[in-house]
Amino acid sequence: MSSVGPVPLGVVWVLLGWLLAIGVARWWQPPPQEGQPKPAAMLLDMVFLGLLGGRLGFVVLHWRAYADDPWALLRLGDGGFLPVVAVLVGMGWAAWRLRRWPALRRPVWAGAVAGILCWVGLSLGMAHLQQSRIALPAVTLQSLQGQPVALADTEGKPVVVNLWATWCAPCRREMPIFSAAQQREPNVRFVFVNQGESAEDVQQFLSSQKLVLQHVLLDPDSLTAERLQVHAYPTTLFFDSRGRLQGLHMGELSAAGLQARLDALR
Repeated sequence: MSSVGPVPLGVVWVLLGWLLAIGVARWWQPPPQEGQPKPAAMLLDMVFLGLLGGRLGFVVLHWRAYADDPWALLRLGDGGFLPVVAVLVGMGWAAWRLRRWPALRRPVWAGAVAGILCWVGLSLGMAHLQQSRIALPAVTLQSLQGQPVALADTEGKPVVVNLWATWCAPCRREMPIFSAAQQREPNVRFVFVNQGESAEDVQQFLSSQKLVLQHVLLDPDSLTAERLQVHAYPTTLFFDSRGRLQGLHMGELSAAGLQARLDALR
């Protein structure tokens, strides 16, 4: 499970953490004073500014990739985000804002800590659950040349499995990024598992786009998606050299978003 309907789980965890923070803040809320802001409004500002800071921090860290593709800055779905920076920015802003309202310090800080612990706990819990339930499936697929290939054969390297289809617009957009990463990262095994299409369709797409990809595999029955519990394309899964899940991303990846996940595999 990587989403609730169309909403990624990361967004859901942030919302649940914020709702818990509001509940805790209201429990500790002091009697209202004239001009005093509401703790819920301050917590919302903390979340918004924290998310903005986390995103900007990620962009600065990967500025070279974004300089080559400035439009990728708007692709928030690539998951490019620094949680530590987000927490520091949100907390820093609250400390500055609360200097004028000492009565609000207890409810705001209590709510913020509760919300952060909820967010971290849910994120780590889901990551552990996914790792325990999802592994490289023991399926044998066919290459474009008709040769059988065992998907679970890691060759002693970290493995990136991309589930895609030629009719999927986000899949098509991110393929050049994967092509470049595959050539740049020889110690990572990239596997591109096409879902439900023929070899002719895939070959035609690769030729028309002038893409050079290794390890393009055919899965006409979408068995891989079923085994990996994937329900939308593109979805990319990151496994270590032992075939254990280390990360999952549903949706289009930017060059910076992909590189950040590759760095985490090392």
